[in-house]
Parts: sequence; structure tokens; C-alpha cells
Amino acid sequence: MSFADLSLFPATPEQVLESRIRSAVEWAKSLSLQDYIQRDVIMDKYEHAADGKLITWYAVANTQKTVPTTANLLPRRVLAPRNDSTTIDFMCSCETYRRTAVIAKRAKEVDAREVREVTAYGIASVYTPASKRGNGYARHMMRLLHWVLAPRSALPSPFPAEWGTAPDIDVLRALGVANAQFSVLYSDVGPTFYQSSGLTPGSNDGWVVQGVVTTTKAVHAHSHASRSPHGLNLQRFSEDDVLALYARDASWLKDDISRLAGDSDRTLFSFLPDRGVGAFVLQRIMTLSQADRTPVLPSAQWGVAVLPQGVRSLKEALKQVVDPLSFATWTLELNATPRALVVTRLRADALTFPVLLDELIEVAREEKVELVEFWYLPAALRAVAEARGWASAERKEHLSAVKWYGEERGDEIEWVYNEKRQGVRIHRD
Repeated sequence: MSFADLSLFPATPEQVLESRIRSAVEWAKSLSLQDYIQRDVIMDKYEHAADGKLITWYAVANTQKTVPTTANLLPRRVLAPRNDSTTIDFMCSCETYRRTAVIAKRAKEVDAREVREVTAYGIASVYTPASKRGNGYARHMMRLLHWVLAPRSALPSPFPAEWGTAPDIDVLRALGVANAQFSVLYSDVGPTFYQSSGLTPGSNDGWVVQGVVTTTKAVHAHSHASRSPHGLNLQRFSEDDVLALYARDASWLKDDISRLAGDSDRTLFSFLPDRGVGAFVLQRIMTLSQADRTPVLPSAQWGVAVLPQGVRSLKEALKQVVDPLSFATWTLELNATPRALVVTRLRADALTFPVLLDELIEVAREEKVELVEFWYLPAALRAVAEARGWASAERKEHLSAVKWYGEERGDEIEWVYNEKRQGVRIHRD
């Protein structure tokens, strides 16, 4: 079957289920197939996926002539034959998550300090079953994904003839896509595969790896480093507290990017942590209760903040405080080797950061994990961590990569606050 016979479609409920059954072989880890599927059903109802923000795509033969309604579609995309678009024998599938992001133009522009909200996408769950690998289906699906997510004004014309017919723009608009400023993914197959999944055959203008320096510290359960007295009011907090903090932090982050843009010659961009985005990597590590199959998280604490003296809770602080708080939030990777605490959002300065580092190590010991990771640190804070024995290196997996659909070149953009807030799954061809 040639690529001209294939197209990308939003998945039906049956195709979503089939896609999840397929991927469970490699991604279910400690979950049973039943729990793996049920977890995703639960996650589909959360804020990060609600209101059509999550779509599943698949590749099949294209005979579809009508605009699908989102009520009959679920959030996954599959590659399938054009003449059999509802088949469960599709070639591969992926998910896209619509997100609110912010950009600030380069300092040389008139609107240098103006921060603008835009639509962007996170891409996850790129999966080809073993029986269909080696045919280039995943790469072709990813090439077509540009033609699904980006506005047509950002794409070359005409659509490549050897790929058949372009995805129907009316269908895409009905689904709320074809409007991306940029899209991102996290590659576990190296830096070149997704970059070579470009807009046209043979092009190398796909997703480019950016910002993969990780700063880590090994945690030894039986060794307790001395902690200097700091006099700060540290408070840990729950999942609900994290969500409330992210809602406030979204406005703080906009101010941060505006300030950074004033000193930068690049266009800066970042995802905002609210509206379910930051919560995703916390909620996704749920297991299900054996009694009633409700979600169970492995811990009750997911963040720590430096509160004003005399303030007893984060809720009280958010009512009183106008200036940004210093804090760190995290998720746990309990099926990884080594088991890790990964920081999902950090706000700190030279005074509070060393204290938060010590607290993160203490939390890691309590949670019985062996490593603490930052996926993003500003250069000044990275230097502070390294001076305290933390190590920085480029990571070899979960490589963050971006495809920019704006007018700027790749060397004119910078992904700031590129922390672990997007979902990360293995990407397989």
C-alpha cells in the first residue's frame, strides 16, 4: 500500500480501544490490561483532555467525505487506508493535546514585552504495532500531522502529490485544530527520526530537539546530609493545592516571560501549567483501588512552597500574597530504574533554591526513590545546584523537540520553562 492510499483520521471509540490494547503490550508496565484501559478512560475526563483538547489520530485509507462530529470521536489519531477509515486494522496511531501556550517576541520587535496566548499541541503515544513496523508508517503519520495541526498559511503549497489528498480542512476546523503556533513531543528514538518527519517528502524540517540538559542528584536512603538552618516557612502540599498554585502561577509565568523577552534576541515560548497541563503528569501515575476501581495516587504530597512567616497553609498564602512564591512541584517515576522524583515546576531564587534542593532530597528519601531530576533549570540556578554536588548532562531519552509554525527560524526561538509538564510515552515506528 502506497502512502497516497493512506490518510490521517480522528479515531472512533472502537479504534481508540484497539489502540490502547495494542500499546498496553509495552506501556502498561505494572498495570493489568483492564486497569491500563480504565486509567485512560478516567484520564479522558480530566481537564487536560476535556472539551476536545485530546484527539486520537490513526492512518487508514480515505473515503470519508463528511465532517465528523466530536461527539462520535475520541482523542486518538490513526493512520489507515483511505478506503476503509473505520477499520481497527489501522497502521499506527498517536494522540494530540491542545494546550494554551504563551509567546513573547524578540527584543528587537516593537512588541518585545507583549506576551500573547497561542494554541499549541503536545504529541504523545506515537505507536506502531510490531506487525506493521518497518514500513515507514509512523514517519508518514507524523508528516501528515503537520497538515492536521498547523494553519494552512504555515504550510507549503500544494500538498505533496505522492501523498494523495490533503486532510480535509473543513473536518479539521470542525475538530478545533489547524491552528497551532507550535507542537512538541518527547522522543525516545533519538533526535533525528522526528526531525526527518517534515512537511514534504525528504525534508528535514520536522521536530527539532531543544533543551535536553537534565540536572540530577542520587539519593541514598541511609545517608542524611546535614541541613543548614534557614529560618524559612516551608510547607508541603496536596494535589488540590498544586492545582490551585498552578492557576496562580500561570499569571506569574507570563510576567516572567515578558521580563526575559526584554533581554533576549529570540522569541520565547512556554506552555502554561494550569488548565490540567501540569496536573497530567501527576494524575497519570494513578493505580486503581481493588475495592471500587477509583484512582489512587502513591503519595499525598506533591509540592513544597516557601510561605510568608506566620502563614499556615498554601490556601492562606494565595489569598494574602501578590508577589510570586518560591516553590517546587513534582511527580514520581516509580516504574523507572532508578526510581525517580522529577520536578515538574520550579520557582526559586538564589536564597530559596538551596533550601528547596535540600527539601526535595528529603522528600525523595521519604518516597523511597533513588534520584531527583530537573528537566529544566535556568543557568544561574543550575550553577547553584552543581556547586552543591548535583550533576548536569544531556539526557538520552525523553528528548524534548519542537516544530515551530511561525515565521521565526529555529535559531530565533527558545523554549523556556521546559519542565516535565507534558505527558511522555515511548515513541515507536
